[in-house]
Amino acid sequence: MKIGLSTWAYPAFCAARQKEAALRLIERAAELRAEVFQFADNLPLDGLSAKELERLRLSAQENGIAPEVGTAGLSPENLMRHLAVAKSLGATLVRTLPHSRESRPGLLEAQGMIGRVIKEYESAGVTLAVENHDHYPAAWFSKLIESVKSPFLGVCLDAVNSLGQGEGFSEVIGALARHTVNFHCKDYTIRRRADSMGFVVSGTQTGRGMLDLDTAKNRLSGGISWIVESWLPDEDNAKMQQTEQIWARESLAYLFRFRREKCGI
Repeated sequence: MKIGLSTWAYPAFCAARQKEAALRLIERAAELRAEVFQFADNLPLDGLSAKELERLRLSAQENGIAPEVGTAGLSPENLMRHLAVAKSLGATLVRTLPHSRESRPGLLEAQGMIGRVIKEYESAGVTLAVENHDHYPAAWFSKLIESVKSPFLGVCLDAVNSLGQGEGFSEVIGALARHTVNFHCKDYTIRRRADSMGFVVSGTQTGRGMLDLDTAKNRLSGGISWIVESWLPDEDNAKMQQTEQIWARESLAYLFRFRREKCGI
């Protein structure tokens, strides 16, 4: 179990598009002793120059942080661009969503898209992790992985995204644990509305909500990265940037305690 952060732990910071944001996030991760940092689609790296990518690689290396690359969609051209980014950074995982703003492929189309690039990923020793999301049921991801049949293709298991399909964490991990190569520790609460007319799902710091980390530890491979992402309160950008720093610090501290107590590491 390797513990880290994602750009989706810092959505307000990333939305502000500050200069050298990627380097500054590596510095923040180092301050919190993160072991991994995953750059997702809210701070894309494929627009960086070779010089900028090299600076980012060196910063991660100097701080003992393993970088992971992220994007959205299964376009072969996009996946190849991000494979090139991964190779530049020395990253061994590219996380993507099955859909993008331009495309929401069906199963056969998704198989074909991945099939066009997976041999390149295998040759580079980079794993492609497709994240479960509310546009598709968990069974769809299982069929996708099993149909392509590559040891370098797996699932990025998000703890909460599949609620949009009416699927809870126990159901999703039951369907996808054997395919999981990356875990998004996104904790959450579900509470009934004050008028009793429905429920509200909200994010919270890792360890404070309903996420069953014991089941995750027991069901998932021990060598994968556990990445903190957060659904933060709806605040203005400046306030949210303060909140996301607090949540990141508290979430990582909890995960390190969890690992020591449960795994002895």
